[in-house]
Amino acid sequence: MQAVENISVVPTGAALGAQIRGVDLARDLDAETFRRVEEAFDHYGVIFFRGQDITVAQQIAFARRFGEVEINVNTQACLPGHPEILLVTNIRENGRYIGLADAGTTWHTDMSAYACPPRCSILYAKEIPVAADGAALGDTIFASSAAAHDALDPGIRGRLEGRRSTHSYLAKMNARRAAVGLTREITAEHLAKTPPTAHPVFRTHPVTGRKCIYVTEGECTGIEGMPEAEALPLLSELHRHLISPRFQYRHQWRVGDVLMWDNCSCQHLAVRDYGEDQRRLMHRVTVNGSVPF
Repeated sequence: MQAVENISVVPTGAALGAQIRGVDLARDLDAETFRRVEEAFDHYGVIFFRGQDITVAQQIAFARRFGEVEINVNTQACLPGHPEILLVTNIRENGRYIGLADAGTTWHTDMSAYACPPRCSILYAKEIPVAADGAALGDTIFASSAAAHDALDPGIRGRLEGRRSTHSYLAKMNARRAAVGLTREITAEHLAKTPPTAHPVFRTHPVTGRKCIYVTEGECTGIEGMPEAEALPLLSELHRHLISPRFQYRHQWRVGDVLMWDNCSCQHLAVRDYGEDQRRLMHRVTVNGSVPF
């Protein structure tokens, strides 16, 4: 068992994020150790562990401590024999990507078009792209939707309190195609599993009770009870506010990093500053969440 005395939580100094030191995820975590890890996760929104060496089974087992593991709709991009593991990668075999090459390349919160979006996503860095000088590429930027809500203009907050916004998987994919070029097929099965869904514009975190902005420009197609001409500029304004640099933490990956983020209290963007010849391979496990309120 992992000894709780070894653990330290080191905040990034940004609006969100902390490193957890002294934890080996290849070992079982006792109840008190896990309690401290989960407490840090709920508080900081993003936590990460450096220098991990874990198996597929160990990553899945760790994820299951946080809830039921989700099977991604993109089954063709999952690790063969392990549908719990989504491959986030630019690696090709026989001319085809073995996973999702465009995952995360626009600002978003994971799977928000689902009626019950995931609690968290856990990413394990197996290979990271590097520049000619050895510098790491492919950072991920996180923005605190909770801190952004706290700093929101009271007039806008009052105007939108209690409103719901429509999240669309198809709109998300179209936005990603326009921004970076889509690398995956959108099937009728995908769309059938992800019909447009309305969620609160300001979502309440189920553990901390903090209010969080829960909209994404391009992915949210409207606000219930509001004309489109009024709603779309508001959604754009909210999202631009949310992704302001003052609410951000930028994570520079190292091989062996295990990082997890809260899909209620933050949004993220994967920086695509590397080429096809610079390999990136991440194993992602997603944990089911609760209906937003």
